[in-house]
Amino acid sequence: MKNLILVLLLLAFGIPQVAAQNTLRPNMYYQNMHYYNAGAGIEDTSSRMSFSGYAKYKYVPANQDDYEDDNVWVKPVNLYFNHIYTIDKKNSVNMSYIYDGYSFYNRNIIYLGYSRTFRWKKSNRLSLGGRAVVNFNSIDWDQLGQIASPPSSRFKVNADLDAGIQYQYRGWTVGASVKNLFASSVKANGLDLIKDQREIYGNFAYNFRMFKQKVELAPFLLFYSERNFNLDAGLNLGLYQKINISYAIRVLELRNIFTIRGNIMKRFQVGASFDYSIIFSDYNMDFLLAYRF
Repeated sequence: MKNLILVLLLLAFGIPQVAAQNTLRPNMYYQNMHYYNAGAGIEDTSSRMSFSGYAKYKYVPANQDDYEDDNVWVKPVNLYFNHIYTIDKKNSVNMSYIYDGYSFYNRNIIYLGYSRTFRWKKSNRLSLGGRAVVNFNSIDWDQLGQIASPPSSRFKVNADLDAGIQYQYRGWTVGASVKNLFASSVKANGLDLIKDQREIYGNFAYNFRMFKQKVELAPFLLFYSERNFNLDAGLNLGLYQKINISYAIRVLELRNIFTIRGNIMKRFQVGASFDYSIIFSDYNMDFLLAYRF
């Protein structure tokens, strides 16, 4: 009966592949939206440079007996390194690297981007950004039995473009972005071997500052559409500008996401996140280390 209910739930929402994402999905994005939105820069406007390293580890139990486990991919650790350099109050550049691995291919991804910020009156801030994406794919042809005559080289390159816009006014933050704008692909024998899905995001947050900004409480939302759509709805608690604790639910996966981040000596930031789903069997751990000055 339990399995039947889960099957009906999945069919009702139309998300049989929602857990089999083709892209990295960082959980620690509140106040650090740059991965999802090319227009988002350094959240701390007093900082001119930001360096960050991010790792995501997925654990899938070996005994997969339930229906929903067929939709969970076993993946190696994802690595994401990001650098943002603010040239002046209007212009900034950024560079990122991602390692992403799958069953029959690995990819190394390079991002190069630029953003421009417009300010007016005292609190209005609008940022526009774009970045070029180059995917260096290493394919294991032996894992693909359907390729009768595989190419002589295992390396394939494809490119794409990300773009985003973000508006901030006092405690409000609203943004919209697209990743893989052209939905490029890697082809073999005329077929799409690797297809990068176009991704659309919308982010919203409002930060309530209380007790002379010693306490901050911020509800936030992240909507995204890839193969299907989903929504993160969360709440972040900030204390003394030193520690942030948040909870979010990824609604259509019934995934609970717990995050803690701490600021050390104003420049260093460390964080960790854990998530699990009531529907799917995988568990994920995220780790963040950042330096700003």
